[in-house]
Amino acid sequence: MMDQPHAPPIPVTALPGANAPAKRKIALSRVQETLLMPLCARATQTRRRLGILNDPKAVEIVEALDYDFSKFKNSPQTQVGCVLRTLQFDVWVKDFLARHPSATVVEVGAGLNSRFERTDNGQARYFELDLPEAMAVRKQFYQETERRTQITGSVLDDAWIAPVKATGGPYVIIIEGVLMYLSEVDVRGLFAKIARELPGAFVGFDSLSLRGISTQHRLAAMRHFDATFHWGIDEARQIESWGEGLVCLDSVNLRQVAIRNRHVIPVLLQLVAAAAMTTIRRSAVNDYWMSLFRLGPA
Repeated sequence: MMDQPHAPPIPVTALPGANAPAKRKIALSRVQETLLMPLCARATQTRRRLGILNDPKAVEIVEALDYDFSKFKNSPQTQVGCVLRTLQFDVWVKDFLARHPSATVVEVGAGLNSRFERTDNGQARYFELDLPEAMAVRKQFYQETERRTQITGSVLDDAWIAPVKATGGPYVIIIEGVLMYLSEVDVRGLFAKIARELPGAFVGFDSLSLRGISTQHRLAAMRHFDATFHWGIDEARQIESWGEGLVCLDSVNLRQVAIRNRHVIPVLLQLVAAAAMTTIRRSAVNDYWMSLFRLGPA
């Protein structure tokens, strides 16, 4: 749902052979199907000799699913954007856990993401939340443990708050690829609820500008899904005006994420991305942002 060099399609057909495992069919609506794009992107990068992200679990899931991932091959910018987004959120989680090793991590819209596998420090408590369709698929590949709980439901419901609150925090909540599907009223209400019930929580999320919302039909990747973006905001720091205690700690676009993390991005991809950025209008680069807020008193 964001946009940036040619990633080859991921092979999703098992090699012929008597012992080849059967592919798993999944039932997802065309809205929930959006979770397969970032999965494909992470697997593609992991398969590269020099990739941005290493996510063996994503490769395992792609190889297990009966799904035509090759249709995403014509959306290379979106694929790279998905991985850069994930990379930035992982960095924020790791930084938080470096300061608070026994913290609680909440993954909203967990989909088939393996953030636990990529960021776990052996002490933190993780909660993974998603809607029934997505969670039914997720549970085929991820199991709960003493420190890892899966919750079926909507982030707009209150049910997920109680078990998270019971851990005592501190809390870091990642809401990746979710808020733009909500209304502004719902986003405001969610932030107010977190600030009230989980005071001091760090919340990482992504957002589109109003121009990004109005031009969403131009995104090549979105033609595969029956999904519509609703909420947009031109400057994420404006959220500070929504209520006392809402503080923006960081806000970056994809170009800035690539620059910050150039030590993990292959040189060739850096050059290609830099060339691509010169052909993309500044307004388009600034249509998509990732932000980290503290909600409620520190």
